[in-house]
Amino acid sequence: MMMDQWGGPMGDFDPGEMIDRIDGRLAFLKTELEITEKQKPSWDELASVIRSTAETHNALMQSMIKEFREGDFLKKPLPERLAYQQSHLEARLEQIKAVRAAVEKLYATLNDKQKKAADEIVLPMMGMGMGRSGGFGPGMMVR
Repeated sequence: MMMDQWGGPMGDFDPGEMIDRIDGRLAFLKTELEITEKQKPSWDELASVIRSTAETHNALMQSMIKEFREGDFLKKPLPERLAYQQSHLEARLEQIKAVRAAVEKLYATLNDKQKKAADEIVLPMMGMGMGRSGGFGPGMMVR
């Protein structure tokens, strides 16, 4: 069985799980942050960006898993494997930049209590599972 970059079996990973739960996680975050009507446009923009980047990331992960399972990735010459990894990392960086821009826009509208809550929240998307505590959680909602 192929191992992922963290040493775990790739067969245990289901990228679709995150997509299935994204709206519930966003609803939880909106409640935790106590988003006001005035903040709603910035919140809606962030939620849209999170949904979009989660879907894009999910598609990238599914294609990567497929290549690993079929053995195609390891058949590629080293330069091609590195180019493949680089393209995935660059795509991920663009996703994170988009989320960051939307977060900064919303964060600027938050009061001090909301900012404190936001600082402890873990975003509901792949690769954003690290909160202030430094911990990772499978639900990525751990504070």
